[in-house]
Amino acid sequence: MKRIVSKLVFSLIFVAFGSTYSQAALTDYFVSTDWVSSNRADVVVVDVRKAPLYYLGHIDGALHVDRSRFLSKRNGVKSLVPTAQEFTALMGRLGITPETTVIAYASDNDPYAARFVWSLRFHGHQKSFVLDGGYQKWSLEDRAVAILPTPTPEPVTYQLVVSEPLPDTRAEGDYVLTRIANSSVLVWDTRRLSEHVGSEVRADRGGHIPGAVHLNWEDLQKEVKGAKVLKSEEEIRTLLTARGITSEKEIIAHCQTGIRSSYATLVLLGLNYDRVRNYDGSWIEWANNPSLPISVLTAENRSTPKVTIQ
Repeated sequence: MKRIVSKLVFSLIFVAFGSTYSQAALTDYFVSTDWVSSNRADVVVVDVRKAPLYYLGHIDGALHVDRSRFLSKRNGVKSLVPTAQEFTALMGRLGITPETTVIAYASDNDPYAARFVWSLRFHGHQKSFVLDGGYQKWSLEDRAVAILPTPTPEPVTYQLVVSEPLPDTRAEGDYVLTRIANSSVLVWDTRRLSEHVGSEVRADRGGHIPGAVHLNWEDLQKEVKGAKVLKSEEEIRTLLTARGITSEKEIIAHCQTGIRSSYATLVLLGLNYDRVRNYDGSWIEWANNPSLPISVLTAENRSTPKVTIQ
């Protein structure tokens, strides 16, 4: 009898919450301006735009963090996730503890806030979110802004706290190389189409990782009342499914330096994709290594990409 009751209770819980869980999960990574406004006193807001924009106007009380402080360079590769030591030092300087809820924002169509949040999540700071719509949406809604910089908080000692094993949401070049021929793994190129086909070259070589599927990260957004915001779950799932970016596969997202792909990675995690990695070395690392294969699409070979090692 107890077993029957337990099953009934579980069924009722699933009916009540199961159908809305996927949609709610996006809010585990992206929060609205309404939410931030209602919880402003309980969160630390971080502005990751370039300094001149911050001094022209920012969310009242927001701390400014230069991008160089959360992008690390190692072995000649720039824009990598910070080491644990670099991460804890940055959090400490910002007065952030493991219990602090952090909201990051940039411009509405600027993915650096997502990269900041992805870095926090990678190091186990789960209470971190992207402000959907960024500064544009906040200011367009006539919410509190300031020009004077926010006073520097008292520094603290940040201790990494990981209560359970975290899913590995980062890929390195060797990891990608061993999986590009695996049918259960899909590489998602989140760059512009011109970068993907190789007509826009921003590294030693142009093109894309062999077999990579292209979908510009900006296609995940839409404009609403003058600000770029995240599309609805239904719209995003339709878009992803059309490109074969489905949850049955392991998805490795990349762009030029792992910034735009951070946004894509958070979206997939918010849609309950359980095997997602951001290749933060991205194209700048891959293309600059002449031993790694690339595909280049031209007018003559777009239907059959040419794989080359240059």
